[in-house]
Amino acid sequence: MSADDAKCSGFVWIGINVKTQTRLGQHFLTDGASIARIVEAAQVEKEDLVVEIGPGRGALTGLLVERAGQVVAIEIDGALCDLLSDRFGSRLKIVSDDVRQVNLPALVETSKSEKAILVGNLPYHITGALIRQITDARRVWKRAVITVQREVGQRMIAPPGSKIYGVLSVVTQVRCVAKRLFDLPPAHFYPRPKVHSSVLMLDFEANSAYDIADERRLFGVVRAAFQQRRKMVRNALSGVVDDEILIEANIDGRARPETISIDGFERICRALAVR
Repeated sequence: MSADDAKCSGFVWIGINVKTQTRLGQHFLTDGASIARIVEAAQVEKEDLVVEIGPGRGALTGLLVERAGQVVAIEIDGALCDLLSDRFGSRLKIVSDDVRQVNLPALVETSKSEKAILVGNLPYHITGALIRQITDARRVWKRAVITVQREVGQRMIAPPGSKIYGVLSVVTQVRCVAKRLFDLPPAHFYPRPKVHSSVLMLDFEANSAYDIADERRLFGVVRAAFQQRRKMVRNALSGVVDDEILIEANIDGRARPETISIDGFERICRALAVR
């Protein structure tokens, strides 16, 4: 099925005899126009390796295998793996496993590619862990087009000063350039989730806006600060930094963590590093 066919088909229904596993958080995207938009956004070329997380019944997969040089699908549900194997045969490499147990850089490298494009409808109940796993492996991605719960997507791209700006915002924005592409209503999935979703583009090849000396130190300070986000930063980071460090970093100790930019947290870390 081509992208144009997907747009015209309205709703894509594949593998209706495969029972949905609610314990796995399965919500299959069925809207043909949205499926086509996701594949278009991924900008897949014939020489590309595509890694798809949670292919489900293969609605996205069908378009990806038409465009990419190779598609590797990671699927935990054995029944869906069988369905995908029957449908796509040798055109699709299937990894039957929990994606959290998969070494993503090794998967890309053993496929004889330096970098890959990632596409995935991330299970809502493990989205945070998967975003960290995906961004940890940023050296092997060109870009990622992922579907997440709308609130999670908002947190990923939230700016300083926002009530939802936090650890996930910092981790995402340090490691890639993230952009919300469009939203998806519950009616575009089966079974319908109770929440809206968003499709995000994560560009791992764009120049980073941040010069980070030590990511581990930065993320440690950020996590400590946001564990007590309602407190003033001098109190939230007590035991980690003192007033002299904050003054040196040009940070107002009375400010709350959610108002401090990534550059501000990095200045704190650099002041700490010379102590």
